[in-house]
Amino acid sequence: MGNSIQNALGILPALFSLRRYISRQRRFMRKEITPILDVARATNDGSLSERDFKKINRYYGLAVPAILGEAFCRLRGNPMEENERWASTSQGVITGLFDDFFDGKKLPQSQILAMLKNPETIEANDSNESLFLTFGIKVLQFVKNADWLRTQFMLVHKAQVESLKQENAILNSEDLWLITRNKGGHSVLFYRAAFNNPMRAGEEAALYQLGSLMQLENDIFDVYKDVKSNICTLMTSETNMADLRKRFMLEAEKMLDLCHHLDYPKNQIIDFLDIIMPVVNRGFVALDQYEKLQLSTGGIFEPSKYSRKQLICDMETPKHILKTIGYQIKNHY
Repeated sequence: MGNSIQNALGILPALFSLRRYISRQRRFMRKEITPILDVARATNDGSLSERDFKKINRYYGLAVPAILGEAFCRLRGNPMEENERWASTSQGVITGLFDDFFDGKKLPQSQILAMLKNPETIEANDSNESLFLTFGIKVLQFVKNADWLRTQFMLVHKAQVESLKQENAILNSEDLWLITRNKGGHSVLFYRAAFNNPMRAGEEAALYQLGSLMQLENDIFDVYKDVKSNICTLMTSETNMADLRKRFMLEAEKMLDLCHHLDYPKNQIIDFLDIIMPVVNRGFVALDQYEKLQLSTGGIFEPSKYSRKQLICDMETPKHILKTIGYQIKNHY
């Protein structure tokens, strides 16, 4: 009871901080990023869609610095520097474009690697690639340790290539979890490479575990899209949501344990988790929805039998926001 009351009292400052970080990042984007995007939109040859701009403005370009980036800064105990915000935001901009190289455009791997290794010298074939290269160069321009960042980006690319095995295939849970872990873990470490301070003992393992958990959560929310695209994930292949909840909870507990053993002051670890855990707890809200849905098909989760409305978990509704807050209070960390 005491922990629940303490969590309830502590959640409001954490949520206000998160709102402040998002507002700060929006101001930065309006000032620095929007003018570049406006030029890209005006000169667009059709290879950039409104969905691409939406992913930049509402998701990756906003959330990577405002959530993950600010969490890294809270962990180290120092506010975000200007070059870090530029590097982190640029990473967010290229994230969705990079994914589309695999999912939409299906570019040859040699071409993708060329853009990753030499964004300063490679020539773009269209507006999509041009925007990617523009912000790929900015990442390298503003990051303090470019070699570390390049190494992490290569690992992200390798994990993305491995994830192609999920297309039109049936994989066992061990193989799926390895793909999930690598894809999410290396992505979070790539985002961490935008920040100036070196990692401390245990930080790589903790952030890799965080990324694994976040990728699993991403797959939970993407179940409708993945079913339609014949992408095999732990979510699309699991027939019992209670089992997936157990896995999600276990991985969350592993992440928390690794975080609490980091070589940082205790209060800074809690500050870090205050930002991260509301994101994690969204996964439990989605699993609640899917466990109820499972009851409608004889206790077996069969996503191919459900409608889009049934499979989309809208986290912006008041009901789901309140449920997320409820899990934040319930799940002590």
